[in-house]
Amino acid sequence: MFFLAERYDAIIVGAGPSGSSCAALLAAKGCKVLLIDKAHFPRDKPCGDAIGGKALNVLSELGLQLQLKEKGFLRNSGVVFSSPSGDEVEIPLVLDPLSAEQKGAPFSRSEKVGGKEMSGGFVCRRQEFDFLLFKHAKEKCETLEETEVDDLIFEEGKVVGVKTRAKNGAVSSRHAKLVIGADGATSLVARKTGCAQHGQEHMCSALRGYYSGVKGLRGNVEIHFLPECMPGYFWVFPLSEHEANVGVGMLLSDIAARKINLSRVLEACLKNAKFASRFANAELQTPIAGWSLPLASAKRKCAGNGFVLLGDAASLIDPFSGEGIGNGMKSAKIAADVLGEKLGSGELSEEGCLSYQSALWKEIGADVESSYNLQKLGKHAWLLNFIIGKAKRSEWVRNELAGMIASREAKKKATNPLFYLRMLLS
Repeated sequence: MFFLAERYDAIIVGAGPSGSSCAALLAAKGCKVLLIDKAHFPRDKPCGDAIGGKALNVLSELGLQLQLKEKGFLRNSGVVFSSPSGDEVEIPLVLDPLSAEQKGAPFSRSEKVGGKEMSGGFVCRRQEFDFLLFKHAKEKCETLEETEVDDLIFEEGKVVGVKTRAKNGAVSSRHAKLVIGADGATSLVARKTGCAQHGQEHMCSALRGYYSGVKGLRGNVEIHFLPECMPGYFWVFPLSEHEANVGVGMLLSDIAARKINLSRVLEACLKNAKFASRFANAELQTPIAGWSLPLASAKRKCAGNGFVLLGDAASLIDPFSGEGIGNGMKSAKIAADVLGEKLGSGELSEEGCLSYQSALWKEIGADVESSYNLQKLGKHAWLLNFIIGKAKRSEWVRNELAGMIASREAKKKATNPLFYLRMLLS
């Protein structure tokens, strides 16, 4: 039995960072929004937990940036890299004054360290970070927790609503001008609209665990290209002085081709000579969790007649770093900016929905392409040994790498042979 259908400007499926951000931003534009999630908040979500500059800019617009500091989340201002040969280098993230993406940023994410302007981000457990965003959205729009979206409602080929099932079994039908899929890597909205196709070469698999008693944490995020996890990487992201999010990630195509057991890879990384002493007294606080990461290199369709997709549902994870929160929250802001006014002025056409897809890829396309090129270069151990070894000895190379992390324009240097020639001579 279906209850009387309710009508909204937008129904958002999934209340993670993308969905909650979009809900709050659309509500601020006067839209009537319903935000639905199958879980009850707070809830955990396997992730690396790194919150970078893209996400911080959206948090600023939501008015939540100060809460990250107030809640004591750990701020980081650099990245530690190590090569397969064992060389290690620390790259401080210095703000590039010429970076277009940093000019006019609503929230300055810099701090002065040693007289230099430093950029960076935070490491926040997703259980806490997502709850922060969900509570903010809940203050501004209608929300439904512990509610499954079973299907989409179509009329003449257009998505016009969703069918839901509550925890108590109650079934409802709700209609909207726009349905927004922010329901993750296994998105029902993407599947029902034919947008979920992807190949193993554009999917990453990852494992993570929370460890206490980890030695040698310096406040920087750590990315290690160990022989045990190549062509993927091992990370250590500090949550406090002695706690860290620790994990490994690798392309699904490489896992399948080499018949790799990712759990064994993680075990081998923890026993690596470089890390055995650091984890000698460490204790696993939670069970190891795994998840899939649909990479933006797939460039999947993410909009159509009556619907748009955000974040992981749109396959927007950075191909090199594996970080998804930044592009996810950026997609939420772009959707709200592009579609908010259209929703308020009447029915939303298919062309209107597709304008979001165009705006999204205009904004992130160059960055995704650069990251994809870096991912392919990062598969070569000899190249990583060369770059990280040079960075260890050359301030110029360290500055160049810092620029690549902070600026999309600087990332393009990685595909220019002249860059490596100069590096060779540095």
